[in-house]
Amino acid sequence: MAASPNLYDNCPCGSGKKFKWCCAAYWDKIEQGLELYQKGQAESALRVLGGACKEMPNKPQVWGFYAHVLFREGKIDEAEAAVAKAFEADPNFAMGHLLRGMFRQSEGEIIGALLLFRKAADAYPPEAGEQLAQVYEMIAQNELMLGRPVAARAALERAVRYSPGDEEARAQYEGLFGDDARMPECARHRYAFRPTAKPVTVPPQARFGDARAAYEQLTADVPTDPAAWFNLGLVRAWLGDQGPALEALNQSVELEYDDARAEETAALAEVLKCGQGMEAESDYVEHRAYMQIRDPNAVLSLLQAWEQSHRMIGAQSDESGQSFGCMVCEELPNLFDTGTSTARVTANVHIANGVMRVWHANKESVGKVVQEIRDRLQLAVGEPVEGTGPGQFADIVQEALAYPVRVADVDAAEKKMREYAERFFDNDWVNRPLKALRGVRPLDAGGSKLMRKKLLGVIKFVQDCLVGAVPRRARGEVAVPMNVYDFDRLRHKLGAEKQASGAPPAELASAASAATTPTAPDAAPAPAKKDFGAMSAADLGLLKADELTSAEVEEAVKAALKLDARELAVAFAKAGIAKPADAAKPDRYVLYLCAIQGATADNDHEAALTLAEGGAEYDAAHNDGKRANEFGVRKAQLLAKTGKIDAAVAEFDALIDRTPDEPRFIVTAAETLLSARQGPQALRFAERGLEKARESGNRDLEGACLELSEAAKKGK
Repeated sequence: MAASPNLYDNCPCGSGKKFKWCCAAYWDKIEQGLELYQKGQAESALRVLGGACKEMPNKPQVWGFYAHVLFREGKIDEAEAAVAKAFEADPNFAMGHLLRGMFRQSEGEIIGALLLFRKAADAYPPEAGEQLAQVYEMIAQNELMLGRPVAARAALERAVRYSPGDEEARAQYEGLFGDDARMPECARHRYAFRPTAKPVTVPPQARFGDARAAYEQLTADVPTDPAAWFNLGLVRAWLGDQGPALEALNQSVELEYDDARAEETAALAEVLKCGQGMEAESDYVEHRAYMQIRDPNAVLSLLQAWEQSHRMIGAQSDESGQSFGCMVCEELPNLFDTGTSTARVTANVHIANGVMRVWHANKESVGKVVQEIRDRLQLAVGEPVEGTGPGQFADIVQEALAYPVRVADVDAAEKKMREYAERFFDNDWVNRPLKALRGVRPLDAGGSKLMRKKLLGVIKFVQDCLVGAVPRRARGEVAVPMNVYDFDRLRHKLGAEKQASGAPPAELASAASAATTPTAPDAAPAPAKKDFGAMSAADLGLLKADELTSAEVEEAVKAALKLDARELAVAFAKAGIAKPADAAKPDRYVLYLCAIQGATADNDHEAALTLAEGGAEYDAAHNDGKRANEFGVRKAQLLAKTGKIDAAVAEFDALIDRTPDEPRFIVTAAETLLSARQGPQALRFAERGLEKARESGNRDLEGACLELSEAAKKGK
């Protein structure tokens, strides 16, 4: 088993406190129990942990680890009782919410587990990175099972962020939401908040609940701002609140005056409608039938018959052979047999655990295949149990696809697929009344200002689903989706081509400009201000730093950091540092800090130190040394990291001497030197802090320095 944590590491219980001030006093009991369990001695482990709970009944962490081992042993009731004891000591015990979520998950209660995992995410402090990574990964898994990819992506992003070294989590993220994923682009897109008329500051690491509250207040203050409603809908979607999210997004579309943003918003709304529980709002419903298999051999004979008659495509089974899936199809007629033919899917079939499941977006099609199975197998399968569920992205456009079953010429197969899709969209789809369009046909929606905006998103959603579902063909060394339909042609036909941005409503324009100072009548028009907050990472990547002012480079850095585009932010920061001094923007601390953090993240502490020293020199020469303290702390910490202990001590001494009324620098110095295993030097600063604390009567400083002094004396 791993060694006990360092006293100044974050505590393994996830409290966010340093180990020294959390579980250190009784960690030996917890560690003993966990080590016994790891060795397969479950009963002994439970005795040790149970005894620890009796000795320390007011320590929720002890109850939490005890409950975890009980759960691992299948003793759910006893584990529940242990968690209840933990909550008596701490009603918002984060580990307790996580454990209860795991209990519900083991019982198949996906929604109940998800609610508890989200409680745990809110209860854990940001410092509990390992625990938060686990919680958000569980949230993502459950959201995916519920058909909520937007919430799943947001959760998995945080899981990866809190555990950057977990390659498996990153691979899962890329597999689901990367550029090569088959999920529709509008479902896997990395959505971001839009700039609002009345600015709202939401830190990137803020809890989703806090962001939701901020935008709920903003929509109350400025109810005509479409960006505010979009942001509210987005954060609700991240939280898995599909219904309330849809309401906010619909409000945003109604207010939106920009076609591109209206399209994105309406497409996102369509994605949310494919989540579990949203069937009443959606135009895409999966019709299902389940049949118990009584005679597996008879079912196998049916599958073989389908295969021999070319009525089965896409057959696949898992490695264990316990499940099997395929698509049942019927070949489309050919006037001339050229060796290339296509077929339309009439139903999807999946077999697992003795049950045959049949489904399709078209209810009549499912009924025909189910009747065929019953007629051919009779008593070999049970009576069908019918039902409905949310539409799956790949199945939404299945009616538009003619799948190649015999291919002599790939171009000819693609041409046949294109002709079939054109007939479907141009004739059938455009004439279907859609719930998304309030019962209006796409063919008629272009004449309504509101319905046209919704139609933009509906078309994008269907297009993205089609791109994700069509077969791929080789283009050089890359497999690309077959080109089976021209949606721009459809947009032109329906009057749904995106137009140039319109003007915002007068009241919104007034709100946006309320804080600005009007330009004097005789002044030359100012150059258009770049809206960095509205830019994506790709937009920022197209900017040329040498064409930006120092202030603009700083805004670009901040925007890149908000998008979690660290490499881009560091590149901008370095470019900004290299610019000549600018009297209009003398303070470059943000640029230097970003560059320093980038070098530190790459473990290049020497480069980080050089940047800190250069920043201090620049600040002294051009900013009257206003950031001397910030640069001083950075320099001292980096000197210690690079082994230059004497220089680090000198830097801390100088910093403390010029800021005698700022005790936090004393604590920082002691902690930094403790981390560098420089006990005597750390002790000197701790004792200096004690003297200062007792002179000023600062009890908090005295307590912190006493702890640091003890640790330094022990050589920790």
